[in-house]
Amino acid sequence: MFRSFFRTRLTREQKIALVLYEQIVTAARQPVLYAKAGIPDTLEGRVESIALHTFLLFRRMTGRPDWDVIGGALSDEIVADFDRSLREMGVGDMSIGKKVKKLAQLFFGRFDAYWGAINGSDGADDLETVLKWGVFQGQDIDSARLSAMGEYFDKQSAHLFTQTEKNILVGRVTFTSPDPVFAALPPVRLSTDVEEPA
Repeated sequence: MFRSFFRTRLTREQKIALVLYEQIVTAARQPVLYAKAGIPDTLEGRVESIALHTFLLFRRMTGRPDWDVIGGALSDEIVADFDRSLREMGVGDMSIGKKVKKLAQLFFGRFDAYWGAINGSDGADDLETVLKWGVFQGQDIDSARLSAMGEYFDKQSAHLFTQTEKNILVGRVTFTSPDPVFAALPPVRLSTDVEEPA
């Protein structure tokens, strides 16, 4: 899911966005998140995991000077990666635009749900509900895994807030390992036939 770094005509902000995206995807694809935490290892599950980690970075940086341009470049890279990934999966040109749009709407719509949950907005779902319908794709997840994912959300957010804005704005960011939160959980297998209600 990575764009080649060996390209020309990239702006400084685009280069930084590529580095940030590489770190996000690496964090989102940690095996324990699928084998122990219970995120479905499907296209939708992977997109949701990337959305969670991207949101946490945006939460850290939203409103900070110079983030708008880099954050915009990061958003553009994510949408472009949806297009590339779908093409690699064999999706044809006639339908790819609609599929990319649907993924983008799901991805950035999840941001609104996370913001609502952490801000306690009127009518917003709580964080566990957002996580259930987000990273867990509406599966009948047990309470221990749901609670652990909430703990991971908080710990990952706190870890990002220990890092300086200056470093993040030049692409130097780290995500903490999920292993301490999920390692004690038994392996899980989840079905993937549950759809979020309209």
